[in-house]
Amino acid sequence: MSPKRTRVVFDAWGTYLVNTEEGPWFISFDDEAAREDLTDTLRHCARVIIPIREPNAAGGPDNPEAERLWAMEDDLCEALSAAGVVCRLVGRLTHAGQRELVYQIDDPGAFRPVAQAWIDAQRGYRIAMAEHEGWEFFDECVRPTAEDWLWMADEQVVSNLLEAGSDPEKEHALEFFFEGDPAALKEVEAALLERGYERPAKSDSGPEQLMMVKRMRLELAEIFDESLANQRLAQEHGVECDGWGAEVVR
Repeated sequence: MSPKRTRVVFDAWGTYLVNTEEGPWFISFDDEAAREDLTDTLRHCARVIIPIREPNAAGGPDNPEAERLWAMEDDLCEALSAAGVVCRLVGRLTHAGQRELVYQIDDPGAFRPVAQAWIDAQRGYRIAMAEHEGWEFFDECVRPTAEDWLWMADEQVVSNLLEAGSDPEKEHALEFFFEGDPAALKEVEAALLERGYERPAKSDSGPEQLMMVKRMRLELAEIFDESLANQRLAQEHGVECDGWGAEVVR
């Protein structure tokens, strides 16, 4: 009887970029694994480290090698699933001329022979494996920080506006939202006015809500700086900053 297939890859994934001294790290991650505490499950980590044969200036692959690496990843995940190995692909790192596939696994003894058979079949690649206990590698190298989450949220809003037809060179009225104690919100409002924010002409906000407007082009890095400053301002005053939105400007 063949082993029962397992699920290795889950549907929801996110991606972000980290700039380091050695160059950019392109990080893709299993969204549920990053948002939830799964440390009581799959208590071993295995990294499959693939050297990119012809890395580009950013350290990643170009086609046709990029397509081959995707196919190799699919083949490994399929082999693990077909063998009934209890594991989960939780991260994909591309940096400095290598691709790393990060798995959390239940039993290293079940994972190793399947992964090794796959490695032996990959002609032209000297692939290595590294193993770790727990989720420490995932936490340190894959899981987004609070600032990474903020960047991704800003990037999504900007992307949605551009897809809807916004002109990135035109000023948009970015509406930032805050919630908390009314007295603290008054202090936040005063600080934002000093930074060039405006009170909205009309607002349905209640006493525990504040909306302030900053006029900016759709320049992601500049918007992120504002978002980060507003998060820190909110923390200083014990209130919540609930992101921003804007109308499409054509």
